[in-house]
Amino acid sequence: MTGFLRNNRTILLTLVFLLGMIAFTFQGLEPKVGMSILLSGITLAALFFLIASGLSLIFGLMDVLNFAHGVIFVLGAFVGLSTLMNPRLLFNTLPFFLSAAGGVAIARHLGTPLWQRVNTERGRKILWWSLLVLAFALLAFGLRRFPIRTLNAFSITTVGGAVPTALAQEPLGLMIQRVAFLFLAGLPFGLAVAPRELRQENRRAALWKSIAITLGLLVSAFAILLLRDPGEQFILGLSVDWRFLLALTAGTLAGMLAGAGIEIVLIRPFYGNPVTQLVLTLGLMIAGTDLIEAVWGEESHPPMEPPSWFNGACRSDSLIAWFSEHCRSIDVLGRAFPTYRLFIIFVGIAIFIGVGILLKRTRLGMIIRAGVQDSEMVQALGINVRQVFTLVFALGSGLAALGGVIAAPFLGVFSGMGQIFILQAFIAVVIGGMGSYTGAAIGTLILGLARAYGDHFVAAGIDLPFLANTIKGSPAIARASTVLIMAIVLLVRPAGIFGKKE
Repeated sequence: MTGFLRNNRTILLTLVFLLGMIAFTFQGLEPKVGMSILLSGITLAALFFLIASGLSLIFGLMDVLNFAHGVIFVLGAFVGLSTLMNPRLLFNTLPFFLSAAGGVAIARHLGTPLWQRVNTERGRKILWWSLLVLAFALLAFGLRRFPIRTLNAFSITTVGGAVPTALAQEPLGLMIQRVAFLFLAGLPFGLAVAPRELRQENRRAALWKSIAITLGLLVSAFAILLLRDPGEQFILGLSVDWRFLLALTAGTLAGMLAGAGIEIVLIRPFYGNPVTQLVLTLGLMIAGTDLIEAVWGEESHPPMEPPSWFNGACRSDSLIAWFSEHCRSIDVLGRAFPTYRLFIIFVGIAIFIGVGILLKRTRLGMIIRAGVQDSEMVQALGINVRQVFTLVFALGSGLAALGGVIAAPFLGVFSGMGQIFILQAFIAVVIGGMGSYTGAAIGTLILGLARAYGDHFVAAGIDLPFLANTIKGSPAIARASTVLIMAIVLLVRPAGIFGKKE
């Protein structure tokens, strides 16, 4: 028994602290009010966790503090909103990404012999920058005067767009020309990011594999162009439930692709240089926010329409009754609590369990955990650590984008929502311990409960036995409470609750 307590001391102390926070939440409050605060705190914790878990995975494997994670969160929210309400935007932009990816796929295979011919470091730098300049020049030429704002001119209350699709989108012939230019732009970019060393593999088989991938991407791009009108009509004809599932899928995939691109282009060339990585991701956070505003506008959108499962104009008496009634709220000790918030909590728990199983019970998880401990040894065993890094970065970014879509019906959609959540996610990761997946979950739970109680304290005040008047605080106190908790934890455990000393 003594050995068990010694080995699990950190977990037990954390549980005691959490139970103390919950008991403090209920102190002096009606049970229904205390339960409402508790559930609100867990809801915030679930949203924080979807960002913090990705941050923890990325830092744990690659020692990269990715400040652009908040932009991925916002990107997921806007892509989900467009999929739900304005799918024509995706049908007219997705072919560009597919064709550019096709150019990258074939050029990456052909780029290694090119780099082998350049013997000096100065020559490699000149070639790398020249290829990037050419790629961006072709990209800018291919997308010049593209009517992105017209395509995106839709109202949240007018499904299908404020501007008719026939007037908003360009003719098929012009779109095919743009797709061709994007493919050409992908070629120099693929050469720039091609591996510098020849791999020990069947070159002919690898070439045919790259050709097959490129052809598949190009065929998909042209098929989407041909099907953009009936495709839009088909999606808008679906129920809101199916469109919401499509929004979750599209937002998550967009986040994964964006994360993979960030790792390949910005992070990979600067491994071992954390200052440069930090500056690049900070710059990307600012530039990414401006780019999102350029595409979707600076105005805030109302909360995205939730599925009909959580939108019935009624209040269910119990969770069992909700399965048949699909009410908007459920009775919790005599007080209504939105059922969509329960869905957010469920998603957070499911992601925690799913990623935990991935890390602990699968071969990929074993490789990731081994890479955290000793990436050079994993590389020596014949495993492509670079691909593992890209996969983990994409996985973490996908979780953040999923959080953005999940948060959209709860918070609304606006370009600054990522900056709010990324700060709380970083604080949660620091509290739980940098690189600890379990620590990220515990940290978000602590922050969620603290923030929910702080918001209640600001709104309703707190009664102390030795004071006659109720004490009320400003909203700044609720926001500062999370920073105060972080400071206290770091004073007691500088490495975080589950962090390890270097």
